[in-house]
Amino acid sequence: MRLDDRPILSALVTGMGELYRFAVGEFGYEEAPDGYISKCHLCVDIRKHIAQRTGEFKELRPREFYSRLNIQRKI
Repeated sequence: MRLDDRPILSALVTGMGELYRFAVGEFGYEEAPDGYISKCHLCVDIRKHIAQRTGEFKELRPREFYSRLNIQRKI
């Protein structure tokens, strides 16, 4: 499967660090001060952050999924 038109999935396939750098550089993502319980928790938080800021990524659809997640962050 080609991932040229799915940059979020492409970053994940490369590694979690790649997705993290993309989110920080392109969307101003900041880590949760309380940390994460797993890599999955971090991944969902990053994807939610991006989905809340743009609708351009088809791999983050439906966007409503992310708006319904109950992830609490203390800032």
